[in-house]
Amino acid sequence: MNPQELETLAATATPDRVRQWALELEPQQPKVNHGTVPLYEILDALTADLPITEASERSPVEMRLRQAVITVVQQIDGMTFVEGDG
Repeated sequence: MNPQELETLAATATPDRVRQWALELEPQQPKVNHGTVPLYEILDALTADLPITEASERSPVEMRLRQAVITVVQQIDGMTFVEGDG
């Protein structure tokens, strides 16, 4: 994926889309984790249709998308990004 394609993909992580994914994914979390959605699940939703299989291809894409999602979450009322240890 070239840099332009990556930026176009990152731009798809809009507040509305991230909110929708969070609302859809939150009820699927184990009871102890209700109220949260792991970042990797949002990244999986963003990259679901990409033909990326190698870690060397996936890593830069996920790093850029991670930044985009964290930035977007700050724009969503009632949602907070919390850095985990995993």
